[in-house]
Amino acid sequence: MGHSWDADHLVAQAEPATHFRRNVLQQVVCELRFPTLMELGSPKPPRAFVDALRKDYPHLETNNEVTIGLGVASSLPSHAHVLRSLRRDWSVSIKQSMLTIETSNYVDHADMRKRVLRVVDIASKIIDTDFFTRIGMRYINIVGNGEDPVSGWINEALVAPLQRGQFSGVAEYAGKLLVSSADGGCLLQHGIKPKQATSKKSQDDFIPEYLIDIDSFRNEIEIADTADAIDSINRQAYSMFDWAIGPKTRQFLSE
Repeated sequence: MGHSWDADHLVAQAEPATHFRRNVLQQVVCELRFPTLMELGSPKPPRAFVDALRKDYPHLETNNEVTIGLGVASSLPSHAHVLRSLRRDWSVSIKQSMLTIETSNYVDHADMRKRVLRVVDIASKIIDTDFFTRIGMRYINIVGNGEDPVSGWINEALVAPLQRGQFSGVAEYAGKLLVSSADGGCLLQHGIKPKQATSKKSQDDFIPEYLIDIDSFRNEIEIADTADAIDSINRQAYSMFDWAIGPKTRQFLSE
């Protein structure tokens, strides 16, 4: 049995995840934070890291960042080195205190897990630490199929004020739920998001969509426990998503 965290019990676990035929994910981000190593913020990327990932992430960018301290004189320039896949739908970045793996083309957890662990294996040789201060995964979902997402697409507990006919012309509706413990937590951000139609309809016509943005995280993780941590995070994020959606979304994902 793998490592467990108190945070595992913050969200009631859903039944084992169904392998849906579809997903409504727009973006998935895995962020791994570690104690700051100043040399990783230099203008030149770590050569061994770039060389090891070049085959799958051939495009290299270096972005200048500024960290603001207590005074103007303490502002320090730094650099984030970003490697992108051939189609630029996957990226890996490294900077002074963080590794990030990001995609707009999420397939499944097994694929994401494999990519994250490969990056961690390569990075572990240069980040000079045996633990991550935080591992988080963010899943940004947009629900809507040209219909009003409030009716049957989202858990009624989240959208009850919009179903009672009390309001019309709703331009914005949003909520946030954070559950946490000392070793981790899970944040759900949700809300209605009008999307302007791109068809022949009037420019004043809007197609509503609904955002389900889930960020699950664990704190102070030994590098050796990274796989267990991201599995735990994924289970929790799935449970939160499973609770947040309605029957129409479930049917849409299964078709």
